[in-house]
Amino acid sequence: MRARWIILSLALCAVVIAVSAVAYAHANNARLEQARFAVYTSSDAVPSAGDPERGESVARAAGCIACHTDTDNGGALLAGGVALDSPFGTFFSPNITSDQSSGIGSWSVDMLAQALLNGRRPDGVHYWPAFPYPAYAAMQRQDIADLFAWLQSTDPIPEPSLEHNLRIPDLARSGLGLWKTLYVPVDYQPDRFSERGEYLVEGPAHCAECHAERNLFGGVPDRQLSGNERGPEGASVPAITAEALRDWTIDDLVFFLEIGMTPEGDFTGGHMAAVIEHGTAHLSSADRQAMAVYLKSPANRGYE
Repeated sequence: MRARWIILSLALCAVVIAVSAVAYAHANNARLEQARFAVYTSSDAVPSAGDPERGESVARAAGCIACHTDTDNGGALLAGGVALDSPFGTFFSPNITSDQSSGIGSWSVDMLAQALLNGRRPDGVHYWPAFPYPAYAAMQRQDIADLFAWLQSTDPIPEPSLEHNLRIPDLARSGLGLWKTLYVPVDYQPDRFSERGEYLVEGPAHCAECHAERNLFGGVPDRQLSGNERGPEGASVPAITAEALRDWTIDDLVFFLEIGMTPEGDFTGGHMAAVIEHGTAHLSSADRQAMAVYLKSPANRGYE
């Protein structure tokens, strides 16, 4: 009987702690984010004019087409519906076409900036971090303006976004402000990266979101590209640090980013195949070269 009461008491304490943590996060979200993300709140931080042609290249680098186009089921460009299975349930990518009601056609460039840099919807609600804003937080402001211009030029598809099928309550969103203070790298500022390849790998291409280990809370505390045993769809994702790639040449990496073939003659599959087919294969040869040079460099060690 005494053991039973001890267990019940511990369970009650756990519930109280959990409720208190959610309440604290809810009460302090605004204060925490204001201190953490103040650099991203200025409405004039993002240029109002963008180049849609360049914006398509940004979209390719950022994986927008691969994640938001359900090619396996004949889905329209950027109409969403791609499933991402995770320990927290199944996320579905939303419609990001120019449709006014089902897509983001009614958005302003500032709304897109808030989504990419702050991880918030136009109504202020946090996005789940299945949307890789911890990496997009590094995006250059002109890139965001160009991306917005291209997204607004796409065909409007009136396809409603699918609801996520999650094992966690929607109430957990209220704690994401605190989550962001823990897992969005503190040194991400506009023009943080001096080299093009470093910017692409650590920012728009969001390599660490798959190639770095996640913890129990879905965060990536160590953004080193040292591999992830529990990657997308439960697949093991290899390390791509400079040490892990020691047997690859820069030309090997450039070729891989273009057609998906390894030095051994094998072709990649799964999510990475889509990343290449709809993303890196369409980048300029200079950008693929820059990414390869960075991945092979001693600087490829991640950011905290």
